Amino acid sequence: MGQLAELLPSRRELESLRRMLVRVAGEAAAYLRDRFGLDELLVVVQRHHHDEDEGMRIDVESERNILELLRAEGFRGLFLGEESGLVRLGSDPYVVVADPLDGSKNYAALVPWSAVSVALAPVAGGSASLRDVVAGAVAPIFHWPVLSFARGVGVYEGGARVSREERGSRLVLAYVEKPEQARVVHRYLELTGDKRSVRALGSASLEIAWAGLGRAELFVDVRGRLRVVDVAAAAWLAAEAGSVVAVERPEASLLSVERIGSIAVSSPAAWPRLRRALEDSGHRWADRLLASGGGP
Repeated sequence: MGQLAELLPSRRELESLRRMLVRVAGEAAAYLRDRFGLDELLVVVQRHHHDEDEGMRIDVESERNILELLRAEGFRGLFLGEESGLVRLGSDPYVVVADPLDGSKNYAALVPWSAVSVALAPVAGGSASLRDVVAGAVAPIFHWPVLSFARGVGVYEGGARVSREERGSRLVLAYVEKPEQARVVHRYLELTGDKRSVRALGSASLEIAWAGLGRAELFVDVRGRLRVVDVAAAAWLAAEAGSVVAVERPEASLLSVERIGSIAVSSPAAWPRLRRALEDSGHRWADRLLASGGGP
């Protein structure tokens, strides 16, 4: 990777960073794939200091593996992980944000839909926020190429450059837990005037990426539970692909495991309906866009 010296990466540096993240995420996914189904790794070993969620041994081991992969790549900046919090690897002005196993409940239940998510942002003046992410990778653990992006460079699936496809998908990916939260989905279905299929598949980063690439009509999570580690890579991948991405707390710091509130991702065509559904359901954050559908 070379010495990281510039605060604002050039296009060539961005592509180098993207490739590094692809290697790290891909190897981390292979590590998890090789350990799939081992009961001894599914034991809860810690409770996160930043929330009430529990970490299994496989979460902890995957994060340690990502740290070692970054060190082997020569990365010498900051690292923010779901399990270990903020770790300083050196003095370079970058932070890598990682979810070592997104979809851990699926993984524990032998459901093959989970991923490793890593994103990178420059650190300026001792701070970095979700808005500052410049590159990232989402690696499905099972039998799918790594998805990656760099801002202004493009989105890749494996080695092929891809963009948002308007497939006419009628798949709505939605996360709600309470009746009042379900109103946004109910209202969206009312506004479409025809049939949709609603799913929650269990890996937010993969589902945000799927919606961002047009493989689902939209993704919406109004629980307020997602954190920067969950969305930093996928949200900007969706934005770079040309989707509309709105986040309740786009200024959430990347130097601590902060909640980003709610998030919505859709095609530019579906966005007016989704925005109205959000507003009619009492959500007042739909104007907080990472991107408006034409790229960042």
